[in-house]
Amino acid sequence: MIELVKTKSGQIGLIIFHLILGIAVKYAGSIVAMFYAGVFVLFAIDILLTRDRDSRAGFYCLYIMGLELVYRVVGAPFSWELGKYLSILLLVIGLLVGRQKNSPYTFVILLILLIPAFFLAENPDPERLRKMIMFNASGPLSLVFSGFYFYRRSIPEESFVRQLKFSFLPAFAVCAALSVIANISDIEFTSLQSNPGASGGFQANQVSSLLGWFILLGLLLKLNRNKITPYEWLDWSVLFYLLLRALLTFSRGGVMGAILAIACSVAVLYFSSPLFRKQMKKLMPYILLGIVFLVGVFFVANNITNGMLLFRYKGVSTNEMRAGITKHEGSMLTGRDNIMQGDIQAFKENPFWGLGLGMGEEYRAMSYGHSVAAHTEYTRLLSEHGTFGLLFMLIGMIILPISHFFKEKGVIARYFFVAFLLISMFTMFHAAMRLALPGVVFGASFVHIISKPKEKKVDLTVSTDSK
Repeated sequence: MIELVKTKSGQIGLIIFHLILGIAVKYAGSIVAMFYAGVFVLFAIDILLTRDRDSRAGFYCLYIMGLELVYRVVGAPFSWELGKYLSILLLVIGLLVGRQKNSPYTFVILLILLIPAFFLAENPDPERLRKMIMFNASGPLSLVFSGFYFYRRSIPEESFVRQLKFSFLPAFAVCAALSVIANISDIEFTSLQSNPGASGGFQANQVSSLLGWFILLGLLLKLNRNKITPYEWLDWSVLFYLLLRALLTFSRGGVMGAILAIACSVAVLYFSSPLFRKQMKKLMPYILLGIVFLVGVFFVANNITNGMLLFRYKGVSTNEMRAGITKHEGSMLTGRDNIMQGDIQAFKENPFWGLGLGMGEEYRAMSYGHSVAAHTEYTRLLSEHGTFGLLFMLIGMIILPISHFFKEKGVIARYFFVAFLLISMFTMFHAAMRLALPGVVFGASFVHIISKPKEKKVDLTVSTDSK
């Protein structure tokens, strides 16, 4: 199936199909849900028959991750966490039938560190206990298995870029779905809070996060002088619409994460690669075009919201806006800081073992009088996993990325590594691991991209140790 993106007609056919799939969200939701489960079977068969040729299991996993939101919008009839389960299964199948030379022992350690918290979870209702465990464990497990699969996996640049285009296809389904269930002309902007109306009635934070991923992926390809679709005009049109819809959700995490990731990716390369600095003159027109594009879309979105979007990104509250007074007394974290403080307090009270999987929500209910799920994965790891969670973050999110960055000499590999790593970690900060996105993309950041030799068209592909 993934070979269809090799031809222009195949790409166009896939784009049209995904636009139809997105429209079906409003009129035939059950069919969309069946497709989501059914396409997993097709992917699994293809991986088995081809013995995971071109590491397609990883990109099928990215596709399933990208389509997760569409499945949830139609009600997630099979399981709310199905996207994470299917992602893990595809990666496991790929590991079993494919050829992986590297043994990522670090991720074995990370998996072991997650185990103790399973035995500490408790609830008199077995079904509630199962949901608590799976809701909180599926995210970290998707990160670990994605790392197992992608770590130092060698993929030729041409194959990597082509398969990323396949992973981008769910963006067209998301665009179509948002258009039919939440048309821009029907959206009302009455406050500066996250706008469920602009998100199709779904959780704005998750919609913004996924849109941010597609924006980042599209801009990474464009900056690397690759097409997303067969047509340049279509590339910029879909990026315009993705960014516009992300801004209109009034949920800042996805947009800020994408911009932060791509800005840091370019900045890190600039300071770490002398060759990249020499090539900045050639890339500058593309960087300037990207900046103008972002500012232009923000201007359009701000006009649609009658200027309210700018207040939102300034951190102004609805009451301040209506009164015409900006005291900036509120927090940009919109309540996450209170939840984080509760997690840290729980860690202080249970520093070694932690509370156990899912027990952080129970702790907040008993201590603060209301039950609320964690919004930040880092403090959740502390409160529910204790010292093991601290070690998980220290090894997996600090030592491993730094070590990998200095081992990886290829410029294009570093380019995608920094961008993928940052958007996954930023998403974990503002949306925890509610989506499969942060875990899967975190692991995907460790892929080793084999650059094309003597390539003149793509400036980022030359190794930093080239003379």
